[in-house]
Amino acid sequence: MQNHRFNRLIATGAIGLAGLGLVAAFPAAAASAAPSSVNINRNWGASIANIQVQREDTGLLSVDFGVDMAKHTAGVPWKVTMTRNGKLFASTSVRTISDGSFSITRVLTPVSGTNTFVARAVNTRTGQAWSITGRL
Repeated sequence: MQNHRFNRLIATGAIGLAGLGLVAAFPAAAASAAPSSVNINRNWGASIANIQVQREDTGLLSVDFGVDMAKHTAGVPWKVTMTRNGKLFASTSVRTISDGSFSITRVLTPVSGTNTFVARAVNTRTGQAWSITGRL
C-alpha cells in the first residue's frame, strides 16, 4: 500500500513538472512571435536600399530608411516618402552625402497589429525610383 501511494506521488509530481515546463514554454513562444526589430536590404545592381524598424526602450518605433549608391556622388537630390499602413508620415527632400548615401529616421507611436512600412525614394534628376517594404 505504501509503495503504491509513493508511485502515485511520483507520477503526480512528474505530470505537474511537465505541465510547468509546458507553461514556461508559452511565454518564450509568444515573445519570439512578436519581433522587436526588422532589417530589410534590397539591392539594385551595386546600390543598396535599407529599411530598419525597431522598438525603442520607450515603446516607440524607430523607422530608418537609407540608400547607398554604388557611385559615390555628393549632392544628388532625392524626394523621400514613407508610409505606415498606407498613411503618409514622412515626406522630405534629401541630398546624398560624400559617400553617395542618405538616410532619414522618424520615431512613431506603434499601432496595434502589424505595422507595414513602405519607403520610397525618387532621384529628382533622373527619375530613378526605389521602394522597399518592412513589417513589424
